[in-house]
Amino acid sequence: MGGTDRTGFSWIVTRRDDTTVLSPAGDLDLASVEEFRSGLTQAMTDLTPPHVVVDLHDVGFCDSSGLNALIWAANRVEEAGGELRLSGLQPRMTRLLRMTGLDKRFATSDN
Repeated sequence: MGGTDRTGFSWIVTRRDDTTVLSPAGDLDLASVEEFRSGLTQAMTDLTPPHVVVDLHDVGFCDSSGLNALIWAANRVEEAGGELRLSGLQPRMTRLLRMTGLDKRFATSDN
């Protein structure tokens, strides 16, 4: 399942064993954040408790709206007894997480 918005931002949700993987593509910003939240919502409802990996490999840019959506998703997943991990971090996203202190908030993985 997936979606695309008018900005060209898209996402797809896949399943790997006991984990749901959300793979967004495009810029994660104010213009695409609602579409991204739709993908996050889909990923979070796939399993109970939800175990979600957000694969950010194809996200070239992320602003504060995108970071807020990730925090929102992590909070919802954790409230449901699950876990949200980030993977596929590009150098720009890694720097952004470090600069904002969110590297301590999110678990990360290579896949």
